[in-house]
Amino acid sequence: MRITVNLFIIFVIAASAFFVVYIKHVNRIMNIEIEAIDKKLSTEINDYKNLLDKKTKILNKVLLEERITKDLNMVLPSKDRIIYLNSIE
Repeated sequence: MRITVNLFIIFVIAASAFFVVYIKHVNRIMNIEIEAIDKKLSTEINDYKNLLDKKTKILNKVLLEERITKDLNMVLPSKDRIIYLNSIE
């Protein structure tokens, strides 16, 4: 009777040790997946911010041109009509 109790206690201790190792393994795998997802999210957020920046620059340029033409009645000349003067003597 005493041997079976001792064997049962040893079995429970061994099972709990294996369970702890398994939990640590699962935890490590989950942390690796979380880090990968976090890195992907960070990249997507940076891409989104870059796109918003480009959108803002384009929108500002368009709005500026519209305001110039509307408020000042000025038109930006085409590239072939622009004269560049060389200021070097």
